Amino acid sequence: MSRFVPAGPGWRYADGVLYHVPRYAASRSREPHIKPLYFQVPYLGGVVISAPKFYFTFWGYKKGGDPNKVEPLLEEYAKSMGGSGHNNIETQYYEGSTGTRTYITNPAKQYGGAWNDDAAIPKTPTDPEIAAQALKAVAHFGYDPNGVYVVATAHNHGEVGFGTNWCSYHSNTYYKKTNVVPYSYLPYIPDAGKSCDANVIKPPSDESADDEGVTIYGGHEFGEVITDPLVSTAWDGPEGEIADQCTFDPMANEPFGTKSFTMQPMASDADNACVQSDP
Repeated sequence: MSRFVPAGPGWRYADGVLYHVPRYAASRSREPHIKPLYFQVPYLGGVVISAPKFYFTFWGYKKGGDPNKVEPLLEEYAKSMGGSGHNNIETQYYEGSTGTRTYITNPAKQYGGAWNDDAAIPKTPTDPEIAAQALKAVAHFGYDPNGVYVVATAHNHGEVGFGTNWCSYHSNTYYKKTNVVPYSYLPYIPDAGKSCDANVIKPPSDESADDEGVTIYGGHEFGEVITDPLVSTAWDGPEGEIADQCTFDPMANEPFGTKSFTMQPMASDADNACVQSDP
């Protein structure tokens, strides 16, 4: 997906980085303001990530700590999600017009690797600092046209608004001026407690109650970033992207091979409903 996209509405330049205004996943504090309705997600004509691979940067984890063992949980989830029924939901979504459509696939291996960046991390990182960290990840892993670069910040090091208004987000920036880099931001989700879905249901054996939000919001962002990698250009509409449509719907402990993780449902245009899996 190495396609140049001119800067325009929604793009910001700050601290030497050009990035798009993030698409936020709402925290529980926003639940009263979200309509409990489902509408089909419209296609806006943009590109998708057809063969996704996820690269993780754990920023400041060595110094900030990982009391909930979020790093191994995210890695285990990423290594297990390929080929799953949950990820099959995204395979109905595509780019292109009738007759020339390229559909999203669900390859078995979607985990691209992980890197611990022990460089100094601000107490409250900013949007441009997260975008810059995504670019550091590209420099570390190399540019992958099907890559999603996930920035996870350490315990007690989240952006302003985390937990009070939102729990995670995805966005995009530029690499070497011509390649767009989709990235997701996962603050230390357990820090937000129930506001970001800790103990939302009885946890599965592979996850603790305090950590359920890690895979719920991880899955939220991973599904949206591949169906709408250049924010609000592909599968998006007035009611949001494919995970936004189903935010706060009943959660479930979904099987991923021999593992099980707590997940939110995703919008399925084929079913005209929020679903947990697609056989």
